[in-house]
Amino acid sequence: MSTTSVEILGATYYLGVSAEDASVSDSAVATGVAFLKQSARDAEGDMDLVSRGHLDVLPRSEAARTALEAARTAVHAGHPDQSIAAAQYAVAGALADQTVRHMGEGPHLASAYVVSGECSAFSIDFDAVLDVPSDQRGALWLEMVRGLRPGVIKGGIAIAGRRVPNSAGGDADIVAVYARSAAEAALSAILIADSVELSDRAKRQAIPTAEDIWDALSQGVRMFSPLRQANLARTGVLAQRGRGRCVGEIAEDRLLRFGVSDWR
Repeated sequence: MSTTSVEILGATYYLGVSAEDASVSDSAVATGVAFLKQSARDAEGDMDLVSRGHLDVLPRSEAARTALEAARTAVHAGHPDQSIAAAQYAVAGALADQTVRHMGEGPHLASAYVVSGECSAFSIDFDAVLDVPSDQRGALWLEMVRGLRPGVIKGGIAIAGRRVPNSAGGDADIVAVYARSAAEAALSAILIADSVELSDRAKRQAIPTAEDIWDALSQGVRMFSPLRQANLARTGVLAQRGRGRCVGEIAEDRLLRFGVSDWR
């Protein structure tokens, strides 16, 4: 396994590749870093457009175009209110998506990933092991991968909520989304996390009741449904104060770091 990290646009990106030949892994990572840096430079000029929250613009960079296309799809799915944070998070996911695809254009890779914070793009063969540096093994996105395995997995996972600083509003501790791309997972995770809100009565209580928490999580599930129908999200996990909801197939007993003792 060959891994590295790089600082881009104020964020740290981690790249990892596994192949039968160590030289192939090293070359793919080096190629990925160069590609990611150039793609990020291209996207940087579009971030002002993205931050304005307008969807009727055509950015020059592929990453920004991908992020805004995901936002437009969400609008058509019935979510007209797009937060600026959601679109910006989707740009980070799009950069990860592009880099994983680019690294995979050479010799066959058993696994590859690019991750920034809790937003990741990855591709894993059926019998491959996704190994990451020790300081990254407690990441929630990696826990989500374990819950989705076994099988060939490719796409993206993004996490939002109170456990991920500066990611979203709402009252959810964790909203994890698996989608066909990291850009779509990131956009969906923000929108769903923003929708999980305790009632005003529950917020005035020192400890909300179980039903208050289930009601708040249900709001997120209702937000998830049209995103799933629009193919912006495939599988999701929502957690709040020890309770959790799942949408799609995932092994709940593998999500130990989500801190959920009661699943529905």
